[in-house]
Amino acid sequence: MNTLVQLREAVRYPVRASVLFSWDEARGIHLEGTGVTRDMGIKGVFVYSMVLPPKNASVDMEVAFPPLRENAPPVRIHVRGRIVRTESNRVDPVHAGFAITSESTILRSGEHDDSEEGKRCDRC
Repeated sequence: MNTLVQLREAVRYPVRASVLFSWDEARGIHLEGTGVTRDMGIKGVFVYSMVLPPKNASVDMEVAFPPLRENAPPVRIHVRGRIVRTESNRVDPVHAGFAITSESTILRSGEHDDSEEGKRCDRC
C-alpha cells in the first residue's frame, strides 16, 4: 500500500496570479523576477518562474489579483518569506519554480505599494 506523507502545515489552493519578487544576493546585489503562482495558502506559495532565487534566500513578493468588481482597485498580497525548495526543468523551463514558506503576509486593496493599509498576518 502506498502512503503519501504530507509535510505541509496548511492547505494550498490552486491559484493563478501574477507575481513580482525580489531578494538580496549574498554579495548585497538586489535581484528581481516575475512569475505566476501555481498554488498558495496561509503558510506558503509556489511560483512558476524562470528566475530562481537560491534556497534559504529571504524573498519579498507581491501577488496581484484582478479587481473583484468593476471600478474596484486590484487586490494585492505582499508576502515575505524564505525559499524552501526550487524546481528546475530543462525540458520545460516554463514549469520551473520555487516554494516559499511565509513569514508575514499583508492583504492590500489599492494602488499604493508603500501603504500599510490592509490586513497583516505575521503568523501566516
